[in-house]
Amino acid sequence: MQSLHYRSTTMHATPNRRFDLVALFAVCVVFVGYGCHDDHGSSQASSASNPPQPSTPSAPAPSAPAPTPSPDYINFLEQQSMLYQADQEADKISGMAVQWQDDYSTPKPDQVAKQSSVWLLYYPASVITKQGTSIIGTWADPQLWTAAHTIGIDLLHTDPVERAGGINGTTYTPTIDGYFDRIGLDIAPELGTEADFKQMVSTAGQQAASIAADLVPLHTGIGPDFRLAELAYKEYPGLYDMVEIDQKDWGLLPAVSDPWGHELVPKDIAVQLKQKGYIPGLINSADADPSAGTWSGWSATPEVVGVDGKTRRWVYLHVFKPAQPTLNWLDPSYAARRTQYGDAGRNIVDRGVKVLRLDAAVFLGLEPQQNSTQAAVYQTPLAILGTDDLAFSIRKLGGFSYQELAAPLAQLKPFTMNGPDLSYDFFTRAEALMPLITGDVLPLRLAHHFLLDAGVQEGTLIHDLQNHDEITFQLFEVGSHDDFEYEGQSLNGKQLRDQILNQMRSSVAGNAAPYNKLYRAAQDGLATTFAGFIAPALGVSDPYHATADQVALIQRGHLLVAHANAMQPGVFGISAWDLVGALPIPAESIPNNLTAGGDWRWVNRGAVDLVGTNPNATSSSFGIPKAQSLYGSLPDQLKSPSSFASQVMKMLAARKQYRIAEGQMLAVPPVSDKGVCVLVMRLPDSQNLAITALNYGRGNTSVQVNLTQVPPGIPPASVAGQTATDVVSGQSAGVVSNGGLLSINLDSLSGKTLAVQRK
Repeated sequence: MQSLHYRSTTMHATPNRRFDLVALFAVCVVFVGYGCHDDHGSSQASSASNPPQPSTPSAPAPSAPAPTPSPDYINFLEQQSMLYQADQEADKISGMAVQWQDDYSTPKPDQVAKQSSVWLLYYPASVITKQGTSIIGTWADPQLWTAAHTIGIDLLHTDPVERAGGINGTTYTPTIDGYFDRIGLDIAPELGTEADFKQMVSTAGQQAASIAADLVPLHTGIGPDFRLAELAYKEYPGLYDMVEIDQKDWGLLPAVSDPWGHELVPKDIAVQLKQKGYIPGLINSADADPSAGTWSGWSATPEVVGVDGKTRRWVYLHVFKPAQPTLNWLDPSYAARRTQYGDAGRNIVDRGVKVLRLDAAVFLGLEPQQNSTQAAVYQTPLAILGTDDLAFSIRKLGGFSYQELAAPLAQLKPFTMNGPDLSYDFFTRAEALMPLITGDVLPLRLAHHFLLDAGVQEGTLIHDLQNHDEITFQLFEVGSHDDFEYEGQSLNGKQLRDQILNQMRSSVAGNAAPYNKLYRAAQDGLATTFAGFIAPALGVSDPYHATADQVALIQRGHLLVAHANAMQPGVFGISAWDLVGALPIPAESIPNNLTAGGDWRWVNRGAVDLVGTNPNATSSSFGIPKAQSLYGSLPDQLKSPSSFASQVMKMLAARKQYRIAEGQMLAVPPVSDKGVCVLVMRLPDSQNLAITALNYGRGNTSVQVNLTQVPPGIPPASVAGQTATDVVSGQSAGVVSNGGLLSINLDSLSGKTLAVQRK
């Protein structure tokens, strides 16, 4: 879940500003009683070289002043609303054969891995565009896809690209959450056009690749749908977790002077509203704002004259930002679900998107709790049902879905039994980084052990390097264990969690690395790039002035972490920041409004020119400063066999050849060296084995793996005398002994994956 804050005043606002003023003059006079606030104009950032213009709808005919909103204004809002657009999409699908081509009740992680097992994240706000081209147009560039195909990438995840933000009167306001505050199903004009998107899908398809996008089923922005809900129009109030407050109780509500605004409902007032039977209760906000702990989760609207002439005030729920009203997933209108079904149809059927991410789906339920002023909103049965519902609808149309669920493994199972096809790997991500600090792989070995013990296969997970969020160290799984035994050691999970957190805070943040920023009040996240983490972990205190040897050391650690994530079953995710070796951008170079509320994640979102098409650019089209790159652009790297991208290319070629993404994890066998983690997998359609060995130690080493102890029990005769092949180099890497022992030689800070063919 994100919390981005784009402000147009610092990001190339002038070209769009002129357009807004012209459009505003044409429509402002129409809607009496709904003043148009030019200071909230839709001046969102666009391409600096060729900024696309927002497509403001045509103005309705003027109407006479009235105490109620004019029919023309209502018609304007309705036609721009997500619900209206979703119903239009349903007209194209209902009764058509397109929805009867695919079975949908069972997740299909194996099919995802077969079709697209290596994903690229190229974050919209961080794209340095090709000159004269939009962001989506830059993603459609054949040069990008040629380089991606060469490396082995077969899917691009775009993040949300539809219109987002809000609307005041007839003026669109910018997104406050990186397009996760959706207000329409159309492509955001400042990002590109529908034609750009379809060209991107076509160009990707020419390289046998596909596109992933996002649904945002938890909330919207303050857009046309919410404005219609405030006006009590049709079923629109049923879209949201919102309640009309009787006029006799308006004195409880905070004053709201801005006719387009809202104010937080204090906790004590929310308790009274609960006691009066208005709301189900307070929630614990999930927003990153430092003051979010004081929020009730509810906000109040101003007085609004509805379509029936009645003046109303409402309160509405927001799990994250106050300008993100949550959707009501159990309303008789089914309006919330209709918007999401239409959104899925628009992406999969119309645009050709293959995979959809379900953002924050674990919050879809809202339920009163007996004898409590708190309401349940996290991982409720309704959230599971709603997530399943979306996954069904996506698979039914021929797509796939995946989710983020940062929680102990026991809570993952209900969301995956019939739900999304894949889930983010929150279980090994930080654990694959920590041994770079300590040289001790215990956290990583435990993480894989817990997965096996819970019956969760790595093949159902997306193993990411850097993404747009911070590196999370919430360590839910180890922290959920009290005293337990592991390979003869007595461990306490909570103590181990605290130890890992303290080591992270002292070694790769604070005085050790001030360019990395601890995230959230609990300081259990780190806002940085992977290169920015690896540098101080390996003793490089100033990566911005790194020597050639230091860059080589950082690259070595980066390749080790890439090997740990890529050479196991499941989807492997790599970002544009990883591919160029981006460092965090200085906090002082980021506009203050973006980091307001402690959102330090912008330091890891520096601008990137992945294929070097605009080398003189100093920022993205959103005004994000260009990140310093340790490795260089992809075309330059691919000229050198020793570069990061070239070595990742070799790794991914071996991964594809041996179909490691489709394999099955069997064991995390014990080895004598605390710096080495070994994973044993069965390759698909055979009994042949793949063994990934990861050496986080600072010196060369050798370990022995007893293959006969790998469940469900491998007879020595089936592997004795068999040659182990290094899948990347293609060279022999030893012979299995008569007793089933395999010796693996490892260089310092390196990974190796061996294939053993069973007799």
